[in-house]
Amino acid sequence: MNKLFLVALVAGVFASSANASMSYECWMYKDGKPWVYTMISANSKVEAESKAVGKFRELGRNGDYIKCK
Repeated sequence: MNKLFLVALVAGVFASSANASMSYECWMYKDGKPWVYTMISANSKVEAESKAVGKFRELGRNGDYIKCK
């Protein structure tokens, strides 16, 4: 029984690390200058920028473009 539990635990650790995402700092620019930022968790820069668009919309912020790093 202990071996089964250990195998399940190890499998869970590997499965959760496969879904790990990174934290991105995303800035909205207005008139070519950084205006407001948010932190986004995503698997890629493209995904972070897409999520940031939605988040800034929810907050009622409008700018020229968004960059995440």
